[in-house]
Amino acid sequence: MKFWKAHKAEVLGDRLPLLRRHGLFDPAWCIAKVTDGPGRNQLDQVIRGEFARPGFNSVYEYTVIAKSDAQAVADRFAEIGHADRLILRLLPAAPKKARRT
Repeated sequence: MKFWKAHKAEVLGDRLPLLRRHGLFDPAWCIAKVTDGPGRNQLDQVIRGEFARPGFNSVYEYTVIAKSDAQAVADRFAEIGHADRLILRLLPAAPKKARRT
């Protein structure tokens, strides 16, 4: 199982405050998504229905899941024949606060 690198701060833009507010810089979480194609919405519902983080659980088209569940998500997608449609991505590290001089 491989994780894609975290999105850069420039890509996340206005969502950075949401990530901070909801504690998503915690390395215990990652994000998962289904690639485009037939049945994308149904496959996305597998992730959201079985593995999504309670509460705030989406960033862009990704669903926030526990990093410890990533293998279970990959196994579930392999079981239903769609292992090649799953993307697991790390969440970014917390941005450093600027120092006042």
